[in-house]
Amino acid sequence: MQNQITSFRDALDSHPVSRYQWQILVLLALLLISDGYDAQLLGYVVPAIAQEWGLEKSAFGPVFSANLIGLTVGSLLVTPLADRLGIRRVLMSCVLLYAGLTFITIYIDSLQGLTILRFLCGLGMGGAMPSAMALMSDYSPPRLRTLMVTLAACGFSFGGAAGGFVAVAFMDRFGWHAVFVIGGIAPLLLFPFLLMRLPESLPRLLRDAPPYARLTSVTSRMVAGWQPPAPAVDTQQEPASAIAVVDLFRNGYARPTLFLWATFFVSLILLYFMISWLPSLLQESGMQRNSANLATSMFLFAGTLGAMLLAYFMDRVASKVRLLSCILAGAAMFTVLLGLTHQYQALLLVFVFAAGFCTIGGQLTLNAFASNFYPAQVRATGAGWALGIGRFGSILGPLLGSLLLGLHLPAQTIIVLAAIPAVLAALLILNVKTPSHNATPVGQHVYPSDQPPALKGEAPL
Repeated sequence: MQNQITSFRDALDSHPVSRYQWQILVLLALLLISDGYDAQLLGYVVPAIAQEWGLEKSAFGPVFSANLIGLTVGSLLVTPLADRLGIRRVLMSCVLLYAGLTFITIYIDSLQGLTILRFLCGLGMGGAMPSAMALMSDYSPPRLRTLMVTLAACGFSFGGAAGGFVAVAFMDRFGWHAVFVIGGIAPLLLFPFLLMRLPESLPRLLRDAPPYARLTSVTSRMVAGWQPPAPAVDTQQEPASAIAVVDLFRNGYARPTLFLWATFFVSLILLYFMISWLPSLLQESGMQRNSANLATSMFLFAGTLGAMLLAYFMDRVASKVRLLSCILAGAAMFTVLLGLTHQYQALLLVFVFAAGFCTIGGQLTLNAFASNFYPAQVRATGAGWALGIGRFGSILGPLLGSLLLGLHLPAQTIIVLAAIPAVLAALLILNVKTPSHNATPVGQHVYPSDQPPALKGEAPL
């Protein structure tokens, strides 16, 4: 199968990007907008729910964490199913799950019920993002793969940012329930278009028997006339394991996999700490509720811009890990500056933007890096497990914020302490390198016109 995937990659790279590939990108971006909106709307509505229910905001730490536990379980358990059963059918199931449960949330009137429902909703959201990125990676030309995967992934942060504007526009008039109604209806309206237009994953289609009717109907819209060669047996690679995650530790991938997981773990501590508690911390610093929500939306929109710019450069640099390390270090620096300038609102907004640019932009680019790092047949598993392990850190982030708020530390001190994980992430990512016997990931080629030669002694990641 691997020679067939490589042949298709070469064909994609020798053709312009087709209209159908752009359609896939737009649909996956819209899907991830709804995913990001639903995943991050709690940060906007918790102050209003806490006031209505007569609870302290710190009491909602378990709700945030339950949502993230669901995201974690979804990433770890759903994505291996996507590689085995086909990404498309798993992705459709995830959309129906999180859309329906988000809508049902309007009927919840207790902290316990909200905690349980957000956990179940997280299962669908956790499987959706890595599956969508893996599908985009399957049908992106290698020369633009990081850019196209990141553009799709930007939908997640854009959706999260849109939640702030929805909250500002609707909560004062219709209450917090309106935020959940929109989060449930939007993906359900998108679902028919996803069902009609999204293709199945490339490795799954290649498992069909010749003449590959389903595969041809998809590839003919991208590279007319391409036919898959006869599958060749690769004697240098170990046969695929019955358990997909095992393949992430074979053929020299064990060490980089562990460092990649560690990078995701610490970077997502900061990201979900900020997403969960930034509106509340900005209000603690003296901002009005609507201003704090808009500032948080700016944090998320800045991340979208950062991801797009970083993805452009990622496809053109030899050392992707060094670029990622620099941007993660920037996330640490601007988070510290954000905490130190709380009394100067105009300057604070500048650092909110800069911190979002580096924190979310770096994470989305890291997501694309993970989805491209592994061979195609375990791509969803590789991206999903990196996100899944990382989400143990995302669970810790909101709990850390709840703990620090419970200690009644100043908001600026809490924000400064949150920069520590970003420093660790910047150091860990430097150890993630492609195995020396496979310096270029399977199906990914280095093009002299797009990328400079690798530095001496460094694998061209």
